[in-house]
Amino acid sequence: MPVDTLSLYLDLEEGQKADLEVASRAAIAFAEAVREIAAFVDPFSDVKVELIGTTEGSISFDTKIRFRTASGTKEITLYALVIVCMIYLGSHIGDFLIEKGLGKVWEQVFVDETKKLTQAEIDEVARTVVQAIDARAGERQAKSIYSELEKDQSVKGVGLTTEPGVKPRIIVPSFEFLKRSGAERFPEPVEKKRKVKETKNVVLVSPVLQHDRKRRWKFRLGDHEFGAPIKDEYFLDAVFQESIPSF
Repeated sequence: MPVDTLSLYLDLEEGQKADLEVASRAAIAFAEAVREIAAFVDPFSDVKVELIGTTEGSISFDTKIRFRTASGTKEITLYALVIVCMIYLGSHIGDFLIEKGLGKVWEQVFVDETKKLTQAEIDEVARTVVQAIDARAGERQAKSIYSELEKDQSVKGVGLTTEPGVKPRIIVPSFEFLKRSGAERFPEPVEKKRKVKETKNVVLVSPVLQHDRKRRWKFRLGDHEFGAPIKDEYFLDAVFQESIPSF
């Protein structure tokens, strides 16, 4: 399989269509990520990402990376570029990179392509990939892809493959988009219930003959009797100082 092809695959819900603007912005962010990673890996390179086709069903932006360099390391750069992209847009490839070495990543991504490389070239690609990840080359653009796709509920996953027209083996599910975009979802503020105060005329049934704000006086409203404390200290003072006629 050619090392210079990459397909950004949007896995859609059955019967759904992707939002054109969202998909377009995600594709642009993908192209920008490719260019930034390439510029870090090989500062002498000139990269153009060409759309060579799309795949029906779910959306797959099939692209070809036109790559020119004055450094003489074109193949090394392309391998490193693709692997870094896969790490950003894959589910577990980063774990393979750390735990099992790049050989395992290549087995998933390139299959037989690695047989063309010498051990020295493999080591060089490995160093380049680690340097690019440490420098976060392309990370901001990769986050933009997730940020855009998170807006479209018809997209249930995203992945990257080097085989045009083939669904990637690793798909990042939509519930991870927000986290991978670096954003946070804050809970909607709870609407406070408004308390409506009403004035009612009630009949005093049984007062409390002590100056005690906690004791409940008995009142009647219609046929209903209820108890309630008197909170108005001025009223209580006035009653017990006989400023208000006693009962």
